[in-house]
Amino acid sequence: MRRPERFAVVAIALAALAGCATVTEKDSAWIETDGKAQLVALGCPPREPMATKPGELPSDRQLEVISWNIHRNGDVGWEADLARFASSSDVVILQEATLTAALRSQFAKAGRVWTHADAWAFDGINSGVLTAAAASPDSACVQRAAEPLITLPKSALVAWYRIRGRKELLAVANVHAVNFTLDLTVYQRQIENVIDVLAPHQGPVILAGDFNTWSPVRVKVLEDAAARIGLTEAKPVRGERSHFMGMAADYIFVRGLAVEDVWVETVTSSDHQPIRAKLRLPPT
Repeated sequence: MRRPERFAVVAIALAALAGCATVTEKDSAWIETDGKAQLVALGCPPREPMATKPGELPSDRQLEVISWNIHRNGDVGWEADLARFASSSDVVILQEATLTAALRSQFAKAGRVWTHADAWAFDGINSGVLTAAAASPDSACVQRAAEPLITLPKSALVAWYRIRGRKELLAVANVHAVNFTLDLTVYQRQIENVIDVLAPHQGPVILAGDFNTWSPVRVKVLEDAAARIGLTEAKPVRGERSHFMGMAADYIFVRGLAVEDVWVETVTSSDHQPIRAKLRLPPT
């Protein structure tokens, strides 16, 4: 099956799924408190403090970061790969994460605190983007953008983390961009809305995710929006990113962080290859 035909088949399948899915009215996130998942309204910009006590990320060593579309954690081997990545990363940025007990268990074993931006649910299992870290965020907020052709939303999560010994916070934006569009209107609006949330932030920034950049014009929209607030791409120097329609889909952009290494892992547990990075805060 050729790629355009496969693209159409996926759109039809997702449209059928959309008829059975449920979508919350408010932009919300799932957080874990006292061992239980709790749904809280978290619109952008954040207006209320998090229900969990914020922690601090280290500032005296490299920050290990991974961004990965985990393909609804449904492929063979995902648990072993996630266990390995979560235990070795300070910040884990997942797209297409379904909030199952098995997923939550991997983060509990690795000692990582997660926030899951709710996009939609099917059979009571929630799907969206998830950011986990070695510390609870100071604050967070959720944005959603509906796919024009299938109506199911894609979600974005922005979380702010305290840094040990620093006044500034680290902003981490996790994006799963809309895919099935006839023009750039919805796609550009979604990217610009995330950038608008990050724009007032004065500290270091990580913007990462599956941006569904399957055309040169989509790449330009993303790069122009990132450049507007001084973000630069952390380009992998080893490994091969996943390509769709001949274009790379996954990116990490940074500002206020030194990029010491970036590479792509090879896995068979998803249709996307994860990007890993070693970043360092500048001296105070």
